[in-house]
Amino acid sequence: MELTENDIINFISKIISEEGNLNEEDIKPEDTFFELGLDSISAIYLMELVENEYQITLNPILFWDYPSIQSFSNKIFTDHF
Repeated sequence: MELTENDIINFISKIISEEGNLNEEDIKPEDTFFELGLDSISAIYLMELVENEYQITLNPILFWDYPSIQSFSNKIFTDHF
């Protein structure tokens, strides 16, 4: 099965849900990381998990340039897959 952008969205949403004690069904792709309660430390942790999951290297500035789950996932998918 080929990886899709939606797979990345789902992975990120699941991590945010688990780490932030949020209901995964309440997390929307257009939500920003700030709205979901991520600070710079939790953003770096999330990025490390994404890098490990997909065996890629990301620039930390991506969180600030692509501040929503959707835009961040789209950037990852476009650049790496």
